[in-house]
Amino acid sequence: MNDSSWFTILKTSHKNKGLEAENPMIGILSFEVSRLMCKVANLWHCLTDRHVSRLKEELRYSLGIRTLISDDHSYLIDLALSEIIDNLKGVSISVARLGKKCVDPMYHNLDHVFHNPFEINLKWCGWEYRLKKMEKRVKKMKKFANVMSQLHEELEILSDLETRLKKMQSNGVNQSQLLEFHQKVMWQREEVNGLRDMSPWVRTFDYIVRLLLRSLFTIVERIKVVFGITTEMGRDGCFVRKYSISTLAGASVYPSETSSSRSMSNLRHTPNPQTCYSPIICARYPSIKSQKPAHIGCTTSRSYNPNSIRVKGIFQNDAFDPIKKAKRLLKGQEPTLGDNALALRYANIIIFIENLAMSPRYLRPDAREDLYDMLTTGIKNSLRQKLFLSSKKIDHRVASDWRSSLKRILDWLSPLAHNMIKWYSERNFEKQPMGSKGQVLLVQTLHYADQATSEIAITELLVGLHHVWRFSQEIIDKSLMGSA
Repeated sequence: MNDSSWFTILKTSHKNKGLEAENPMIGILSFEVSRLMCKVANLWHCLTDRHVSRLKEELRYSLGIRTLISDDHSYLIDLALSEIIDNLKGVSISVARLGKKCVDPMYHNLDHVFHNPFEINLKWCGWEYRLKKMEKRVKKMKKFANVMSQLHEELEILSDLETRLKKMQSNGVNQSQLLEFHQKVMWQREEVNGLRDMSPWVRTFDYIVRLLLRSLFTIVERIKVVFGITTEMGRDGCFVRKYSISTLAGASVYPSETSSSRSMSNLRHTPNPQTCYSPIICARYPSIKSQKPAHIGCTTSRSYNPNSIRVKGIFQNDAFDPIKKAKRLLKGQEPTLGDNALALRYANIIIFIENLAMSPRYLRPDAREDLYDMLTTGIKNSLRQKLFLSSKKIDHRVASDWRSSLKRILDWLSPLAHNMIKWYSERNFEKQPMGSKGQVLLVQTLHYADQATSEIAITELLVGLHHVWRFSQEIIDKSLMGSA
């Protein structure tokens, strides 16, 4: 019997495909590729009409976000855009690394293609998918990810079966049982090979890189539409911003296939490199202080470079770059929970308090100790001062007020805490399923929350929980004394 391992089985060449040896297949890297495909699908999902509308509504009306982060809607949109661009750049780095293994030399130097996603070399124009085709590609990538998830499970089963088969062979099990179990192993290997043939495992590097690269170009065009960075030819012959971020809330984020193009590559007016052409590029971008669009002006390009298109009117100055602007403004603000690596810790504290507030009368001493150990030194000192200044006598009215205050604060604070836990779990490499969806952005969590304001809110929760618990204990003690 040939008892080669499952990895040896997977390393064997796929004879039915007839692929040349010079065109290498993805192989074991298919697990990394499936995660990249999940990230691309998640990016596309974050830019859908439904998700963007829900995000804008939450950023505009969430009391927790307005209280702890900012009440400037344009600034919050900038933070969301910054994270989406960072996620896109992260995927592009991995795609560039895979591109170096491709046969086609076109994919060997992709490191700086997405360095600034809004200034992409003209040679890549036309690589983006149409909307319907992109939807099909996203479904295909999700299918690949699901197949790889199944393949991972079946490989674990196969590994376990092969280990048991070796033990049976070494223990001298009778031949009939050994043959029966060996047949079971062979069936499992066939199952693994079938899943492998449907997965990225047997696809070439060129095929995978082309799929991911074109999807990233499509996502860039989608970002331009969603965040108002789309440009079109104006009547005076210059490119103008079609929408500003502040006026985009009521606009559809899905452009019509027949409308004026979504990108520079699809504009109806195409410059002729053989003729003298001096494009004038105009743009608008909302101020961070005011949501009214401020006209930036026109930039006249004295020479036309056919190798690249730079929309200077939008990002000619870092002050109007939404990515750099958001990061720069954060540096000038008060310290945030993300700056001090306290976001996840405070999220756990808030959720712990929320669970205890549901039944404060059953608050055990060990639970109180666990909660106290989770607190930072600053919160402990603030809590100690608050409890010292608070009234020692708690009646029904005071306890009712604190109970209402607890509920009111948790109603706007706990959603940010739950989103923080969800954000981390979605990006936990070990616990993250291959087909999981990353639907939460940092702007919806405690990451950008002002530290001082957050600690005040948590202290109020702790004081309220303490008073409600004290009143519940007094009621229990009185009932026990009465029965005695």
